[in-house]
Amino acid sequence: MRLLPVRVGILATFALVPVWYRFKGAPGDFKTLYSTGFLIFWPMLWTVGWWLAVGLPGFAALRRDKVRRLWALALLLLALWAFLSGAWAFTRRFAPEVTTGAALPLALAALFAITVACAGPPPRVIASALIAGLAWNAALSGAQAAVQGSVGLNALGEFRLNPAVSGVAVVQAEGMRWLRPYGLLPHPNILAGFLALTLLMTPAWFLSGSQRRQAAGTAIFLFGLWGLLLTFSRGAWLGFAAGAFAGLPLLWRAWAAWRRLALVLVLTLAAAGAFAALYGPFLAARAGVGEESIEQRSVSDRAVYMDFAYRAIRESPLTGLGAGNFPWRASYYLQFTPYDLRGQPAHHVFLSAWAELGIIGYALTALALIFGIEAGLTALPKNSRDKPAVDDYLARAAFLGGIIALMIIGLLDHYPWTLLHFQALWWGLLGAAGSHGLTGTGSASTSGSAPQAPAA
Repeated sequence: MRLLPVRVGILATFALVPVWYRFKGAPGDFKTLYSTGFLIFWPMLWTVGWWLAVGLPGFAALRRDKVRRLWALALLLLALWAFLSGAWAFTRRFAPEVTTGAALPLALAALFAITVACAGPPPRVIASALIAGLAWNAALSGAQAAVQGSVGLNALGEFRLNPAVSGVAVVQAEGMRWLRPYGLLPHPNILAGFLALTLLMTPAWFLSGSQRRQAAGTAIFLFGLWGLLLTFSRGAWLGFAAGAFAGLPLLWRAWAAWRRLALVLVLTLAAAGAFAALYGPFLAARAGVGEESIEQRSVSDRAVYMDFAYRAIRESPLTGLGAGNFPWRASYYLQFTPYDLRGQPAHHVFLSAWAELGIIGYALTALALIFGIEAGLTALPKNSRDKPAVDDYLARAAFLGGIIALMIIGLLDHYPWTLLHFQALWWGLLGAAGSHGLTGTGSASTSGSAPQAPAA
């Protein structure tokens, strides 16, 4: 029972990833406590606080495991380095709160991830929570796309959406502006990232031994895939494909469920074909065919910020500009250009890490990812016919695919690095993938080696 508050907090955090809700009167942009205004901040803090209060269950086991210990150390050092970067940050003299405001959510996400690794619920439970999130976000995406606007969820933080209003994300073709769904998030690309990752969780259901879960998982997958397609997010599409490709060998070598995998592949191709038939002109515009100014502007803006990131790295390759400081430095660069832009993060998480935290921060980020993935691969159970072990194997494999998906998305966007919600999701899933599991009393549970296939 002592783990129950911790695990409730973990599941609440994962459930709130696709919810941007901010409290009224919360600290404004670039303030030290800006992240405290998000609803998701509080279950994260609850989770870490309870874990500390009940005596860090599972931490001793983590320290005894070399790979998991190195992962946790790299992640904690990354958070510490982010705080230390305030000493040399670009904004240290006129806005020191910029650095602490960026370091605080990273530190909380790091502690949350370690808590998940030490005392989290079974992987199959986390996967189920994310699949539930996929289902309702796919429904919301479809509703917003159908009405081409908001659906009345302003009380939950839904943005006011109108494709005719400048600044609202649309895809344009043949003189028509088509609203890309937002969900409860501030941009369709961010919603797409969540949908792409949670789609990769569905094998934990449609490859399950339970026929009900198989049917539900297949239906939710198809529903979620359509929601992902409606976002027209090229980066998320690519990330989903890469995550599926990376996770497939883990499923392929352990399960003889070829018919189910083949069915999902056929459904995927059918959905993609139907989508192309219905939205062909918009797809062509997103692919760069024609001269739609919106698409040209999107590509050119990203190129500008990427160039600024390389420039910042050349100026301070070792220590970087300071956590959260790149948008401010980009604003400075923009003063000497003809571009009508404002400072924004570079749309590349690894360039962002290097530009803001130098080669040291970049190396710590890379090490945390490498050790986290290795811990996840090592934790995959083997040679077990126990149903929970089979379900946990599927969930861990799904987590690893999702982590790869976010890494690929991060080559084209910034939110896995800059937003608290996706810091919690990215690093939290790394912790879940490598977790060894505790019983309700806090003692370690045993795991087997590669599960045998459930009946196809």
